[in-house]
Amino acid sequence: MAKNIKLLYKKHISDTAPDMDKLWDRIEGQLENKTDRDQTQIKVSRRNYRKFAAAAASLVLIIGGISLFADVTKQSSESVDNADDLNISDEKTYEQLSFSRTDTKAYESSYVPKGDEYFTEDSVLEQTDFFADVTVLSARLDSDSATYTLRINRLVSKTGEVSETDMTVESSTPYIMQENREYFIPLREENNTYSIVFENAPQIEISLEGEIVFQNGWKSLVENSATLKGSQKSKNDYFYDRMRYSSEDDLQNLIDKWRSL
Repeated sequence: MAKNIKLLYKKHISDTAPDMDKLWDRIEGQLENKTDRDQTQIKVSRRNYRKFAAAAASLVLIIGGISLFADVTKQSSESVDNADDLNISDEKTYEQLSFSRTDTKAYESSYVPKGDEYFTEDSVLEQTDFFADVTVLSARLDSDSATYTLRINRLVSKTGEVSETDMTVESSTPYIMQENREYFIPLREENNTYSIVFENAPQIEISLEGEIVFQNGWKSLVENSATLKGSQKSKNDYFYDRMRYSSEDDLQNLIDKWRSL
């Protein structure tokens, strides 16, 4: 009975709701004269709307009791997001995902990364003071390193979130964080200076549609992921055949493991 009510409720919402995808298409159709930053903000807003809509769809009207309750079980919510919204089940290429336009190169073979040579998730997590969801406002590539100006979308500590608006990070990772792109990076802090914990691998990248792209050394992210092909950035790119993609929601698994250490 409850299942039938839920199906009827979803059909009613689908039949009576405005076509928001068409509305967003019209908004994005006006982007030609917008700056890259404006384009990124509008597309991220569309992505966030989709997440809200998916959550709202889980509300079920119980007619017999004249009440409303939310089906907020984590498992069912993630299943809807992964299967229906992002359809993370099949092998894809990097080019099939959606990212903001950028003119920044993806790889600089002359850069020599600092720190450990081999990636292990446990080691990286032990050295991490913060995880930061950032958008690269500028990437200045010098002869032996790059200086990144980052807008902080979210700065996560082991006890909560920290209020920060932007930061500057210098790094010699050959896997360049490209301007206008969004990343989720592990940071250490020393003397009020932030640095990337592991430089010898690509950082976790977030698409405009809510997927994350990562190398398979991030074991906490692999379970619900699929293979990402065609992502070789250079002939020296060791990780080109080790890339995966999954839902941005899976980042919580990584944060939970880090906080448990």
